[in-house]
Amino acid sequence: MKTRVFTLCISCLFLLMATSVCAQFVLSTASDSVQVYTQWGKEKPAKKVSPKVLLVRIENSNPQTVQVSFDINFIDNLRVVETSDTQKIIVAGGKAGKPKRVKLKFKPASYNPEDIDGVDIQIEEVLFYRKVDF
Repeated sequence: MKTRVFTLCISCLFLLMATSVCAQFVLSTASDSVQVYTQWGKEKPAKKVSPKVLLVRIENSNPQTVQVSFDINFIDNLRVVETSDTQKIIVAGGKAGKPKRVKLKFKPASYNPEDIDGVDIQIEEVLFYRKVDF
């Protein structure tokens, strides 16, 4: 009986930790059932001291695979201080209502991430890939 209670407590603790980590991502933009979430974090989470990076999670709720093209604007003092090159990412289609996810890391090339106040992500294009029958 004690083993079951202990296992249940550990499972609940793990579930709470997992949901709290997921809750830190913030929806930045969405287009054509593709959502882009962002969060500032460490480049290497296991290290105590690690450079700050922008963590980006892209979710595709479409049944088809898509290619998402987007730009990241890094903002400081209410002005864009740096814009990334256009990023093109392929995300597989979701199944049974569960979106497929891709996780990425970005940091400004010439600006200190510690000085960034915020980010703005603009989806330029969502291309749908159709399944080809042979």
